[in-house]
Amino acid sequence: MNEFITAGGIFMWPLLACSVLIIAFSIERSWFLQKRLICPDGLSNQIKTLMDNDMIDKRHAEEISNLSSLGFLLINCIKYKNLPRENLESKIEEKATEVQYSLERNLTMLGTTATISPLIGLLGTVVGMITAFTGLTETSGANPDLLAAGISQALITTAFGLLIAVPGLVLHKYFEHKIKYLLISLQTEVSDFIDIINK
Repeated sequence: MNEFITAGGIFMWPLLACSVLIIAFSIERSWFLQKRLICPDGLSNQIKTLMDNDMIDKRHAEEISNLSSLGFLLINCIKYKNLPRENLESKIEEKATEVQYSLERNLTMLGTTATISPLIGLLGTVVGMITAFTGLTETSGANPDLLAAGISQALITTAFGLLIAVPGLVLHKYFEHKIKYLLISLQTEVSDFIDIINK
């Protein structure tokens, strides 16, 4: 592995940094975007029960709001429940924007890192090719073995950049799809909850 990195030259280090960032962002998003942390099953019914028994005080409201994104939205539904439905939905849309921003955190960085990786690899290849051909002009006569070795080393960065970019872009699309699914789930839960409290 060390020989592989050394052969790729200086551009292998930013590529290694990109690979570490992609892994870190992916682990962080995988943990944070668990359904139980965003839209836990049965939370709406639990809150309805607490409301019916008049058991939601300020402390309970803060705990529920911090528990999950759904809890945050439902507590805001209760907070603005006396508003006309149109105004209530407008308030919840504002809060939903905050939730969406939170869900999409680091997603742009993941996509950007995956996108620039093959470009860094290509830059490394171009620089390597220039070096290989410059070396030929400085020697008397062309050495095919030397040229082949130089080109081989130059192409390592492109290969490594693509090796990083492909899974990075796949993970980016996966998380985008998961966020859309979670937002739809939240919208459904909140809409049903508003139907009950805003009759």
